[in-house]
Amino acid sequence: MDGPSRRRALRGEQGLGYHPGSGKLNETSGRLPLRPRSERGPLSEPVPTYHDLLDDLERDLVERGALGILVLDATSLGTIEDEYGAAAYDEVRQRVFRVLEEQRGKDFRLGDVVALDGPRGLRLVFFLERKRRRSIPLSLSDLRAARGRLVGSLVPNLSRTTFPYRKTAPRFEVGYGLAVHNPLRGTERIVARAIGDALKQAVHQRQTDDLVVLERLQDILLRERVVTAYQAILRLKEGTVMGFEALSRGPRGSGLEGADALFQAATDHGLLVELDRLCRRRALLSSGRVPSNARLFVNTLPTTMRDPQFRGKALIDFLDKAQVAPSRIVIEITEKLVIDNYALFRETMSYFTDLGMSFAVDDVGAGYSGLESIAHLKPDFLKIDTVLVRDVHSSPVNQAMVKAIVAIGHGIGATVIGEGIHSEDEAQALRAIGVDFGQGFHLARPDPGPEPT
Repeated sequence: MDGPSRRRALRGEQGLGYHPGSGKLNETSGRLPLRPRSERGPLSEPVPTYHDLLDDLERDLVERGALGILVLDATSLGTIEDEYGAAAYDEVRQRVFRVLEEQRGKDFRLGDVVALDGPRGLRLVFFLERKRRRSIPLSLSDLRAARGRLVGSLVPNLSRTTFPYRKTAPRFEVGYGLAVHNPLRGTERIVARAIGDALKQAVHQRQTDDLVVLERLQDILLRERVVTAYQAILRLKEGTVMGFEALSRGPRGSGLEGADALFQAATDHGLLVELDRLCRRRALLSSGRVPSNARLFVNTLPTTMRDPQFRGKALIDFLDKAQVAPSRIVIEITEKLVIDNYALFRETMSYFTDLGMSFAVDDVGAGYSGLESIAHLKPDFLKIDTVLVRDVHSSPVNQAMVKAIVAIGHGIGATVIGEGIHSEDEAQALRAIGVDFGQGFHLARPDPGPEPT
């Protein structure tokens, strides 16, 4: 079998590539039509590389004069192979191919052709189908619109294929390029250049998007526009309110409304301490919205506990202004940050406890748990992470871990709080195990209060 015949045979086996049709030439273009989706076989792996499609791409280039190309760069998936091995990496790639087939006609058009940049490649190349009205030429606005569809729909769907190997969504970059016909240059070089242009455009777009996020975050910091919501913490047996946790998010329309997005942006741009200071300040100043006899749980980074404006006379004056007694304040520190900053935390925490404040260790049991180190600190509260609370009524493993945390907490005189309770079954299971208090949407939703002006 010669080279072109072999490529045509390969293409006939792929669900996402070009397919020869019935053998009848398209009367308007003189080329073989694409096989309808209903006639395609099951998706196999790998999808073809664009090198396998060069004959068809060349015909399209000559006929249309240019091809619109999108490149979805998924090279971040390579870390899965590095950390978990080739089998895990291949498993995730198979999931990616299944999502592509499932989302064809939804996240991208039926007539778009998907290929790889190379064998077992990590970059998906989309060759855009011809416009329905052939008299209308391809434009850059068409490429931008197609990119928007991939970023808005396909990328989130693909991100879910990496679980459990990646707990956070990988960063997939999408760019567009244009392959323009040049009779003096080979098709492979033309396409390769367009792919390179698309990758450059993706980097440029990412940098632009990052700058937009940075400006929005800076605006939030400068104008103190964080939204503080208070979520009740209830005694599981009686249902009475013990306190409220201050939860921070961005203002509506900022793109940073969610807490995860807001704090991730601050982490990415090196403004986490600045955001943490603002959230703590707004939480205390807005605390008049909660009952005066309730405790106020405020999340804080260990490093910001050395903030000179959160110590000495400046702190006392600020608490007077906020009309919050130190005895009402519970400083929450995430478990991992407590362990990573153990010496610093132990040294600085005594200053605040001497003023009458309490402290809580948050997210206990999330991933690595240094319960022995935490026990030596003797916190006033242990807050069990949502991961252990989820389906605790049906998970013997979660039940055993919660029981261990309760035993340690009560052994050191700490109050135990279950976070993220989403059902009555979870609440009843925690109550039976001996968890003192609960927090979550099932018990009480956060009260966001007014939007900042």
